[in-house]
Amino acid sequence: MIHLIVSVTNTAELLAAEAYGAGALLRWESSATEAGVYAEGGTVALVSGTTLYDIWDAAGVAGVTWYRTRVSNAGGTTFSAYSEPTLPGTVWTSLTVAQLRTFVTSPLPDEALLTLLSAAAATIAEVAGATGEITEYVAGGYTRIVVGRQIGTLTSVTENGTLLTATDYRASGYVLTRLDTAANSTTWGTTVTVVYTPADDTAERQRVQLELVKLDLTYQPGLVSQDIGTWSETYQNAASMSYADQRAEILASLGGSGGGMVVIE
Repeated sequence: MIHLIVSVTNTAELLAAEAYGAGALLRWESSATEAGVYAEGGTVALVSGTTLYDIWDAAGVAGVTWYRTRVSNAGGTTFSAYSEPTLPGTVWTSLTVAQLRTFVTSPLPDEALLTLLSAAAATIAEVAGATGEITEYVAGGYTRIVVGRQIGTLTSVTENGTLLTATDYRASGYVLTRLDTAANSTTWGTTVTVVYTPADDTAERQRVQLELVKLDLTYQPGLVSQDIGTWSETYQNAASMSYADQRAEILASLGGSGGGMVVIE
């Protein structure tokens, strides 16, 4: 599944009568290739004052499915130009606002919470890396090599330019071991290229995303709690740990990588 967050900054202009009028729609299309045939996947109604729009594609695959968008009038007879095609290679299933509200109570509107969720998701992607297929170049010379992420699906292993077969090595977790029965060698060559899709860590990323947003909602230096009518909230106190330190601690809980590898995504 792919979760796209599309930014539309000029909704008021698009909804004007001289443009696409009331009921204007944001339309999204997908394709298996960048220059292939795109099929419309759905529409989202534009709302004045709303700049961020959630799009969910149950059939989308990270690093494989391409997307483009455009705007139309309600009747689908007048269209804008298409956006540039995009390939979401680092997209993972982010928490929705509705899911967030099952964990926290906040007076903020959905759009504000979506902004916090999007910012947290972007930070996690920077720290934890892509969720689609990646390529790593690893120095050999030993019986075992270690890649930077836990392997989910292994696509190919190439050693000094030679494509190996599954009988040449054994893959487990982060480690690839050269087998004694290998036809070419029992130790890895100088340069090994490993193409793989990391193991699914969506649940872990969602947990960290939730913690980052909760920190944003509750961190108020010098303020212990406040009450507004029947609503009340208790805040994190800055005396014990700074905001930056708490964010770093939350992100660190994502876990370490295999260490020292150059990752080409």
